[in-house]
Amino acid sequence: MSHPACSFLKSAIRNLKSAIGMLLLPSVALAAEGSGDKWGPWLTIGRFFNLALVIGVVVWVARKPLTSFFAGRTQSIQEQLAAARKAREEAEAKLAEIESQMSHLNDELRDLEAAAEKEAQDEYQRLLAETQRDADKIVERARQEIDGLTRTAQMELKAHVAQLSVRLAEEGIRREITDQDRDRLFMRFVTRLGAKQ
Repeated sequence: MSHPACSFLKSAIRNLKSAIGMLLLPSVALAAEGSGDKWGPWLTIGRFFNLALVIGVVVWVARKPLTSFFAGRTQSIQEQLAAARKAREEAEAKLAEIESQMSHLNDELRDLEAAAEKEAQDEYQRLLAETQRDADKIVERARQEIDGLTRTAQMELKAHVAQLSVRLAEEGIRREITDQDRDRLFMRFVTRLGAKQ
């Protein structure tokens, strides 16, 4: 309240109080003398007239500063109201922006969840396909090993069958061959051996 009109208003109020006090002072002095009754109701009317005159003078003198004070105060209040209105509009705009971002945030969260779920599903499918490929490789290796073992077993079986066949043939030949057949075979062997030398 350092406005010049405020200091003038305070000064005017002090002066008004002094003037009222001065108006009441003669009645106190007259009451003390005891001669206040000779004026009667005119004294009271005079007091009110003096008071109205002082108030009128104070108002007339203070009119211009009070007008500028109230105009300045009105302008200050209007500026404060405009600033408050602007701050309110900015706050409402900021709130609308935040609410918009929040609604977009929900959409973004849904999108992120969907993307994460799709990525997890894709990763699951990739791992499943990779596992299937590994399983196929293991099955193929096992099949190749089984084929190899089967071939080896077949070869061993054939060799064993061949050995058994030879042994059985030997035994059959030994049983069926006679001493004459042996002598004849021996002679043929000796003849061939002699022919080679």
